[in-house]
Amino acid sequence: MAASSDALRLLRLSKVTTSLTRRNFSIQHACRALHTDITYDVVVVGSGCSGLTSAVVAAKHSLKVLVVEKTQYFGGTTAYSGGGAWIPVNKHQPSIGVQDSIDQADIYLHAVLGDLYDTKKVPAFLETGPEMVKWMEDNSTVRFKPVPLPDYHVAKKGASRGRTILTEKFDGRRLGPLIQNVRYPIQGYSAFGSMQADPAELSLLTNPFGSITNLTLATKKVLRYALDLIRYGKGTDMANGNALVGRLLFSAQQQGVELWNSSAATKPILDHGRVVGLHVVRGGKETMVYARRGVVLASGGFGRSEEANQFVPHEWCASPRGNTGDGKRIGVECGGALPPKNPSNAIFAPISLLSTSKGPVRRFPHFAIDRSKPGSIIVGPDGRRFANESEPYQEFVGTMHKKGIKKAYYIGDRTHLRKYGMGMALPWPYPIWRLLRQGYLISAPTIAALAEKIGVPVTNLEQTVSDHNSFAKTGVDTQYHRGENEYDSFYGDPQVQPNQNLQPCATGPFYALPIYPGNVSTVYGLITNKDAQVLDQKGVVVAGLYAVGCDQNNVFKGAYPGGGSSIGPGMTFGYRAGRKLAELSS
Repeated sequence: MAASSDALRLLRLSKVTTSLTRRNFSIQHACRALHTDITYDVVVVGSGCSGLTSAVVAAKHSLKVLVVEKTQYFGGTTAYSGGGAWIPVNKHQPSIGVQDSIDQADIYLHAVLGDLYDTKKVPAFLETGPEMVKWMEDNSTVRFKPVPLPDYHVAKKGASRGRTILTEKFDGRRLGPLIQNVRYPIQGYSAFGSMQADPAELSLLTNPFGSITNLTLATKKVLRYALDLIRYGKGTDMANGNALVGRLLFSAQQQGVELWNSSAATKPILDHGRVVGLHVVRGGKETMVYARRGVVLASGGFGRSEEANQFVPHEWCASPRGNTGDGKRIGVECGGALPPKNPSNAIFAPISLLSTSKGPVRRFPHFAIDRSKPGSIIVGPDGRRFANESEPYQEFVGTMHKKGIKKAYYIGDRTHLRKYGMGMALPWPYPIWRLLRQGYLISAPTIAALAEKIGVPVTNLEQTVSDHNSFAKTGVDTQYHRGENEYDSFYGDPQVQPNQNLQPCATGPFYALPIYPGNVSTVYGLITNKDAQVLDQKGVVVAGLYAVGCDQNNVFKGAYPGGGSSIGPGMTFGYRAGRKLAELSS
């Protein structure tokens, strides 16, 4: 009886043990499955051009890639931009008659950068940039096109044209539902909210009744936009930086890259000093996401953080609100080092502001397309000009800083506004009454009345406009030499002579647009090597960690050699990072 009882207890114990073993196996299996679901080869933080380039390159080399985007919208600052990339010796230059060379570009960069020249990273950029362009066009949906834009320092030795390449338009309908989560372009770079136009279309669209061709194009665009609104809730004819983002996202989709939006990377996961993953908050829940090969920081810099005022001498930044320095913070927590401050820690641009009854202040960066056109005048609080209105944006705002100008006024007459637009006020036939009512644009019948409205000395503004009009007649700006170099002329109007940047400001009503010194993104970030690997204070690689775009200290350290001097290096070092990650996996 006792033996039978013992046998029964042993049998029950065996069943319990078997059950626990099976249960433990099931738990372990579930954990392994969970671990597999949240383990990738590469995790990219941010979805601008540099991060997406890294993702596409890594995925094309058969790596499993995740992109985490903090905000609802993919695209970062790139989606706001003109989509140009500064890449010397690119494959498109010969098609516009330009013969470039690495030696010539290197001479130019030595002249522009001086002591800021990085002897390791600049040569790597010059060597790899053309390769990146070719690889992206051969292996992804990214397509560039040439433009004869001169370098920004045209008088420097080695300067050339065509080093800035633009992005071909993209049909956003190919993205499917993802198009709804692409960041909208800045107001003023699109009409009716999200109807975009390629620069090549602008002359036709701003003169819709000039010819049958113009009218046909304008009608087709408006009809397509109306249909897009019904189906997608926004325009899908993507141009400029939006087109670059659309092409990169479509390429990422094709390569199986997983895309998470509204997902914030909060802190790193470290294993004996190596970065092996990130804590990501998604849907209100924190998830541990592991990266077998590496983490790429591409969060767009810290232009919208409170910390930015320690690095940039003005308040207004036009980058997305989510750009608060997550990449820089995570990099430092992992042991990454920051360099001394650059002479300029941001890409500067004069900015106009639109305050609305609902939502945040909207910011418009005035790069060149409007203020460089003939008939524009920019004055300080004293009603006098202080710089060449057509000079590159980095230099223009640098002048505002040097002269202590915290607010200026962009002045134009009826002819200038209707033909070229002023910031968010688009050219005719786009209506401007709402912007006038909101106080974005100020109007008056005479220059004297306008001066009184904006609070500048009447006599000074009248004399400034009179001087400008006399310069327009002779074609010579004796004050600031506007229109005397190739860069100025590029953004002028060739139909206006004798100086395509000068035209009388004489036809009322007259308009004033307040502008402020601002920036579009920071360029100060983590120290990296030529493969975008983050380095510590001793110059040793932080294993498993990369930084690209505005999370990496820019290769030009705040200098700005030409249009797209952020996107060009961002994609180039993003390409190098993706390639390095692929090498590590082989």
